[in-house]
Amino acid sequence: MIGVMYDGMNKLVFDPDILRPYTLNKYISMERANRYIASKAKKTATNYCRAVVMQAMVDGVAFDWPCVVQFNWYLTDKRIDSDNWAFTQKFILDGMQNASVQGRKFLVNDNMVYIRGLHHDFYKTDGVARLEVIGV
Repeated sequence: MIGVMYDGMNKLVFDPDILRPYTLNKYISMERANRYIASKAKKTATNYCRAVVMQAMVDGVAFDWPCVVQFNWYLTDKRIDSDNWAFTQKFILDGMQNASVQGRKFLVNDNMVYIRGLHHDFYKTDGVARLEVIGV
């Protein structure tokens, strides 16, 4: 999935199936096995998030910083704990910082000057699994 804008709202849309290998417990296992494996995983996850954000920027998505970042998780099952999913915000925020289109960055820094808060809501869906990220 790519970042899209609909319903008059700016949203980034991520595919949880791509983020699934980078949830907290799996990332900890990688760190314990070999730090280079974990480093490569972080880079891969961040690059995926960067690509989604860059496509969204091309499509006109922008957040009005500073803001609260709202993560709405629509998942097809409840097998992975919410705290494990929430960990992937690290890769998403890093991807936002690394995303740049025509010299314009999506997010300058993920410190408290720009990010006023992080909020996660989790829903079970029978439809398409997705993560919608909104600047509120």
